[in-house]
Amino acid sequence: MDNPTTLLVAIMFVTVVVTGIVSILMSLSELVTGHQKIAPLQANWLIFLLLTHLNYFWNTTLLLEIEGWTFLAFTGFIIGPIVLLFATNMAIAMRPEAEGSSDLDRHFLEFSGRFFLLLFLVQMWLVGVDFSFDAVDYLTYLAGLAGLVFLLLMLTKSLKAHAAGAVLVWIGLLIQLARQSFG
Repeated sequence: MDNPTTLLVAIMFVTVVVTGIVSILMSLSELVTGHQKIAPLQANWLIFLLLTHLNYFWNTTLLLEIEGWTFLAFTGFIIGPIVLLFATNMAIAMRPEAEGSSDLDRHFLEFSGRFFLLLFLVQMWLVGVDFSFDAVDYLTYLAGLAGLVFLLLMLTKSLKAHAAGAVLVWIGLLIQLARQSFG
């Protein structure tokens, strides 16, 4: 990697991704100490987002192979991590305002539509990036399937549907991580 533009893109990418990681870790530390309570599904999505951010961070080295960045390509590329950061901040902010609120699930469902819209947009960004870099493989279709699940979760207020969607998305993430780890 001799291109300073590539280095700048990688630095910005890492900055956005690490901001998400730190935000999630700070939020999880409040949960561990018992200062905050959230719905189990919300905790699930925070852990999911943490692994997603860590995966993005780990794959930063792939950026170093790309040369010839333009400003338009940079903005198109960085939008995905930014939207993921917005989703992360929304997941963290979905806490009940009143301490000790007994209906954590209801509170989660009130905000879930916008949260899952952001996750849907991230998946569509992943699909778009794969197509623009001619890197389409079955993980591209897995991202599209995850996007469909997020779209359905955006539209439903059923806790059972949300639990089933969480299981499906976790299976997809584990398949992706296994593929990246073991080839």
